[in-house]
Amino acid sequence: MKKLAIIGGGISGLSLAYLLQDNFEVSVFEKEKWGGKAYTQRVDDYLFEEGVNGFLSNQPKTLELCESIGITPIKANENSKKRYIYDDKLIEIPTKPIKFLTSPIMSLKGKLRILMEFFVEPICDREESVKDFAIRRLGKEFYEKMMIPMLAGIYASTPEITSMNAAFPKLKKVECEYGSLFKGMIKLKRGGEPSGELHSFNFGMSEMIDALKRATKATFEKKEIKDIEDLNGFDKIVVATESFNAAKILKRYKKLSDLLEKIKFNPVAIVGLDYENIKPVGFGILTIKEKALGILMDKYIFPNRNGIRVMLGGARFPEIKDMNENEIIDLAIREVEKITGAKNPKITWCKLHKKAIANYSLGHQKLVDEIFEESEKEGIYLHGNSYKGISFNDCIKNSYELAQKIIRES
Repeated sequence: MKKLAIIGGGISGLSLAYLLQDNFEVSVFEKEKWGGKAYTQRVDDYLFEEGVNGFLSNQPKTLELCESIGITPIKANENSKKRYIYDDKLIEIPTKPIKFLTSPIMSLKGKLRILMEFFVEPICDREESVKDFAIRRLGKEFYEKMMIPMLAGIYASTPEITSMNAAFPKLKKVECEYGSLFKGMIKLKRGGEPSGELHSFNFGMSEMIDALKRATKATFEKKEIKDIEDLNGFDKIVVATESFNAAKILKRYKKLSDLLEKIKFNPVAIVGLDYENIKPVGFGILTIKEKALGILMDKYIFPNRNGIRVMLGGARFPEIKDMNENEIIDLAIREVEKITGAKNPKITWCKLHKKAIANYSLGHQKLVDEIFEESEKEGIYLHGNSYKGISFNDCIKNSYELAQKIIRES
């Protein structure tokens, strides 16, 4: 049987190893911890996620993989449907059109401008920023009140530097296929609620990582691969690390390494806290201009969680990467008090990711095409959320697609 090496033991590398275990003799190399940022940290009696806290059920491949490895996800409770924006005060985000009309989240003028979206001509022949797209289709107020916090929550980024085509390709597709987002939602029979329901696992995302490892016939090595030449005797190699690490591993391929270095990352600090009484009860809070990008109320939506998490930094406040742990925790406590009024946390925990999330900047899709074209020339497979989707679902869907490609090319 041919030998396959996978560098990187995050969800991308592990799911790919599972899918290829019957076709190759697989070895997975990981320098730190299995799962990467999909990792649940136990702190005393608390569970804090170092990254993602769940996934939406709108991607069947994730649910298919869960069933295949014998693990059953749990659905978030009804509190998860309540989401808030902080704009000097807390405002619940309306999920139904009728609620949006009566919500104080935007002015009447801003709401009327949104209705004009039906008559805005689509732009499908060029790339544009999330800011330009949002203002063009839905107006400046929608951009300021909705898109700024949403992009901070998903990508830890800002709309003016992020590519709409790369970050939200499905929305661009709806615009170009139906001529309007609203026309598309009507024909697709969708309202304003997020597609799919939020799921996780009883004791955090690490449950799935552990289940994947148990279900995979592979050699798992805790070893840092510093150069692709360290792997001799393998028929195929997949680099499933962040692009900046891939650039170092592939430094002997200068053009490819230089291209990989062009993908920029945003820093994010995650602070775990708990309070005797903190509101609102819901999924969480996004902000428009604060150093805290958002507050995730994990304790209210999943069992066996008893804390909240504060996300700080991103492209909005990149200085977070230069702060020490005590400074970050103090900042988080101040931000929580300002936003919710809660004081005196019972526990504090901190995790700083200096390069947390790839920024899908303008030109990202073209850059990724160049990277993949160059990697194919060198006979190297690249994988992970630096390229074609950052979500947990994206990583697994891309694993299925890459697995088929590797099998075809064997």
